[in-house]
Amino acid sequence: MPQKSATKRLTLDADEPSLLFAINDLLSTGGIDFDEWWEEFSKPPVSKTGKEVEIWTKPKFIDTTPKNKSGVGRWIKYFPDKEDENTFYHLSGTDRDLVYHINAIGYQQNGSSESIPSKNGQPLLKGYPRIKLTFYSKDRIKAEKGIRCVGYTDSPDIAQRGLADLIKPADVLNWSKKIKSIFGDADYCWKKGTECVTYSGQIARLQGLDNWALVPNKSEGIKLFTAMLKIFDATPDLDGFNLSGKTNKSQFDKTLRTTTVLNKQVKLNPERPVIDCYFYSASLQLPLLNKPIPLVKRNVILYK
Repeated sequence: MPQKSATKRLTLDADEPSLLFAINDLLSTGGIDFDEWWEEFSKPPVSKTGKEVEIWTKPKFIDTTPKNKSGVGRWIKYFPDKEDENTFYHLSGTDRDLVYHINAIGYQQNGSSESIPSKNGQPLLKGYPRIKLTFYSKDRIKAEKGIRCVGYTDSPDIAQRGLADLIKPADVLNWSKKIKSIFGDADYCWKKGTECVTYSGQIARLQGLDNWALVPNKSEGIKLFTAMLKIFDATPDLDGFNLSGKTNKSQFDKTLRTTTVLNKQVKLNPERPVIDCYFYSASLQLPLLNKPIPLVKRNVILYK
């Protein structure tokens, strides 16, 4: 295992070497010990009865950090399934970055719905109100992305404690107008691709958009997340973007296949299509409501 190195080194008086070591180690790891996290992550999940889940794939990683490099953090080759040598990711960064990338890959493989838990844990920022954006291709293939309304709540108790602002109708109407202008009026196109662009880090979490997207290149991912942040008059932290290239392209398909069911032809949509998806609608999901609130459909504001 190569020695971790920080992207920035600090100096300190000789009489405080332990403090210097602690600070430099914090900088190099991002505050997370990857090896300790991996030991727990790579264990089989356990059911409520205490038994290991039978259907489970064991992951593995190979450390590829160059021995003669300094200030590079850590580089690894990550295999979601240790038995599948053809599916792997080249990841790099601090220990915190590696943990985030692996979790993002887990969410990607388990779908985007927040109702589907994976062994990687629940999606970050769960509990905040959420704006869901829905896109459709010309062949009616659906794609979704969401952003949390950080700093807002639908709970009067939380608002009274001063932990967040209670959502008001004026807030919702303002967000609806922004969505109409940014996505609806512009007929916004999310170009889907085979590359996974992640937006992570402290700023991303504070903005409610610690997320990932499948796009053809990094610039398209930045474009998508920048547009989403405009709903809240925010701008992205460019240092928070990373590209994790996926080498196995077999799950991506540009073609639409059909089959016959009871003498009727049925379209079989590809699992992760490489296709242009255009903005269709937006809704607001609140923890205390069972049904989402429609905000915008195409370029028409639905919230009154």
